[in-house]
Amino acid sequence: MYPFRSKKFIFEQIFKSGLVLTKLKLNKELELVRKLRDGDSSAFDLLFEKYSSKLFYFVNKYLNVKEESEEIVQDVFLNLWKHKKEIRSEEAFKSYLYKIALNNIRNYFIKKQVREKHKQLIAQEFLFESDSDEPDYESVIKQVDRLIAQLPEKRREIFLLSRKEGLDTSEISKYLGIAESTVKNQISSAISFLKQEAKKSGLSGALFFALFYR
Repeated sequence: MYPFRSKKFIFEQIFKSGLVLTKLKLNKELELVRKLRDGDSSAFDLLFEKYSSKLFYFVNKYLNVKEESEEIVQDVFLNLWKHKKEIRSEEAFKSYLYKIALNNIRNYFIKKQVREKHKQLIAQEFLFESDSDEPDYESVIKQVDRLIAQLPEKRREIFLLSRKEGLDTSEISKYLGIAESTVKNQISSAISFLKQEAKKSGLSGALFFALFYR
């Protein structure tokens, strides 16, 4: 004969089984995170599979641009792999991921604002210095990129993290594992070189704003 069980008992068992399942899931995730820290690519793949779509919907709520949101999610996981040794297994992995995503979203809007400001400044430059009816923004940016490409590799990386990614000195220092003073010196040297090269071009004013506006 089936033993009688009260509703209270049944709900208690359901609650306990739910806690057990939750605990098992957390333990499994902690194990995956530990393996990720050790460089296990299969653990990375499993975590990507679990969180990438959730992260996409989170990011896209802010951006509402599918391609840009996908790119940010890719960057999040790229940063995760690059800095896997820094992950603290005791920290909630989901919170850690979303923290990276929020920082990337912030940088996205910083870059977007800078790009729009660049367009306005270059448009003003052409208005006063050129007979052209339409400022060729893309050609100016290509000239800017060519100048930046002439910088030494490490200096170029630091400069782009500062001017294009919107990271401050402290963030760049932590990201690259170098002293803040080194970051400042490299940015200063980059700016000095680029200002000189910009003057040699026919659009020094426009190039200056495109290069150095923050």
